[in-house]
Amino acid sequence: MQSVTRRKASAGHPTPGFFRFVFSTFIGICLVANNGISQDRRTIHQLTVSGNASVPSGTIAKWLASQPGGRFVATDVQTIAGRYAAEGFPLAKVDSIAFEPTTDTAQVDVVLWIKEGKPAHIASLRLDGLKALSEASARSLLHTTVGEKFVPALMEQAIGALLSAYEQSGYPFAKISLGEITFDEEKDSLGVDIVLTIDEGILARINHLRVDGNTTTKTSVIVREARIADGELFRGDQPEKVKQRLQKLQLFSTVSVPELYLHDDGSVGLAFKVTEGNPNRFDGVVGYIPASGSSDGYVTGLVDVQFRNIFGTGRRFAARWFRENQTSQEINLQYREPWLASLPVNADLGFFQRKQDSTYIRSVFRFAADLMATDELSLGLVISSEQVTPTEGFGRQIVSESRAMDIGFVVAYDSRNDPVTPTSGFNYRTEYATGFKQITNSYLQGQNNRSATQKLSFDFEFVTSPLERQVVVVNISARDFRSSAVEISDLFRLGGANTLRGYREGQFLGSRIAWTNLEYRFLAGQRSFVFGFVDAGYVLTPDRPEVGLVREEMNRVGFGAGLRVDTPLGLIGVSLAFGKGDTFGTSKLHIRLANEF
Repeated sequence: MQSVTRRKASAGHPTPGFFRFVFSTFIGICLVANNGISQDRRTIHQLTVSGNASVPSGTIAKWLASQPGGRFVATDVQTIAGRYAAEGFPLAKVDSIAFEPTTDTAQVDVVLWIKEGKPAHIASLRLDGLKALSEASARSLLHTTVGEKFVPALMEQAIGALLSAYEQSGYPFAKISLGEITFDEEKDSLGVDIVLTIDEGILARINHLRVDGNTTTKTSVIVREARIADGELFRGDQPEKVKQRLQKLQLFSTVSVPELYLHDDGSVGLAFKVTEGNPNRFDGVVGYIPASGSSDGYVTGLVDVQFRNIFGTGRRFAARWFRENQTSQEINLQYREPWLASLPVNADLGFFQRKQDSTYIRSVFRFAADLMATDELSLGLVISSEQVTPTEGFGRQIVSESRAMDIGFVVAYDSRNDPVTPTSGFNYRTEYATGFKQITNSYLQGQNNRSATQKLSFDFEFVTSPLERQVVVVNISARDFRSSAVEISDLFRLGGANTLRGYREGQFLGSRIAWTNLEYRFLAGQRSFVFGFVDAGYVLTPDRPEVGLVREEMNRVGFGAGLRVDTPLGLIGVSLAFGKGDTFGTSKLHIRLANEF
């Protein structure tokens, strides 16, 4: 086995010798000044600072551990010298200390006499060992120029910025050390001459990916999803990006930040560890709609099962069943093939069917392919075929038999830090499609025709955390369908647990709908929170009296509160929602269970 040298892939820091040198000129003086100080057992009556001109006395007092009523702390001498050095006075010191008696023999007045010395400025800065970076670019990264005030902390930050630039340029093993530093006394200041010695190390190209901890997911799948090409130049932000890519798969409970390692033969690799999570998911919702007028109360429900890692290959299959009311239900099946032909392209096949009471059955076959352009951005193509079949009886009188075909594109962007319980980022998706609708058997005289169609779907979710353990979630969504042959089977449905809470599932129908959700969450754990919400919705119904549609616009608002708890059974959510005119007796109760297995 080859020996391996590991190094965390993060920006380096300058060696402590740089700062030890800065402080060495005054530490010896401080220690001499401290002799015998700690022996004084009297408490401080009053503490005074004298001799300071550049730093206010009040600021110096905040630096000190010594306070009136307590004993004098000898290390305050070093503290003053160190803080002055950090402010650009490397030769500052406590010149003397006076203990003056008071009327109370147990107390003493303390006077600290400070000699600030001359401020220091950078007289010259030389960089030795530069090869990969130009002199101009390196100095611009240091943000330090000749004539500026010499502050050790700022110099440390500048060196850290330069090391980060080396990491981003493919030199993660670069080191910067203090070659030489000298002080030259000038009339009003000290000139500091600095020499930084740079060892750039090797140019790192990643030739190995080593994965530990996977038991179900194939190593080749993990390596593929890491999206690191063989021989790719190492960049400082790559380890964190690899971790985020793998976390988005929702296949692992933990993913370590990859570490860079160097083989004896000079080749470079990334090593990381994963812990397998529960790749499958069950999501269920039960809702109760109370009695209204002559209608009895009834139960609605949703069952959504997802298999997200079939045979450890990352392939996915999902099945969704939704019961809207006593007579209407939906079925949705979807299969995803990732990395089609070993390219960053995902292909989806889907089937959707809706049975609308005794009116019609709508069936949709859908194919989609999306290109993963970046970690957050994907661009896709969508083709769908649709068939509407009126059911016997009432449906034959209001819906025509028809078929439709359309093609469109999808743009999606997801920067959320967690797809399940995000605290920051946003999720955006727009889908546009155009095609035709052919009425093959109309219940209206002379209505068999072909018309152009346009569909638009828009979703935007923004998540932010204004205060610790508090999260604001804003969602804006819209749907639009345009055609000269719009029928009731083409309309979108609004209302229910996933759109406009406080109203029945699919209560409102329109060719154009929009809704927004505002939630304020108080986090009680990583996955648990309580929340309040306000939802608003808009519905436009087109004017086609010949098919039973009358133009109508309406706005509705819903509000309520709920909670979600992470339990051994899974995520259990409960919410109570109120719509227009609702009381507690007519409010909508939703219970949801999401379990991973």
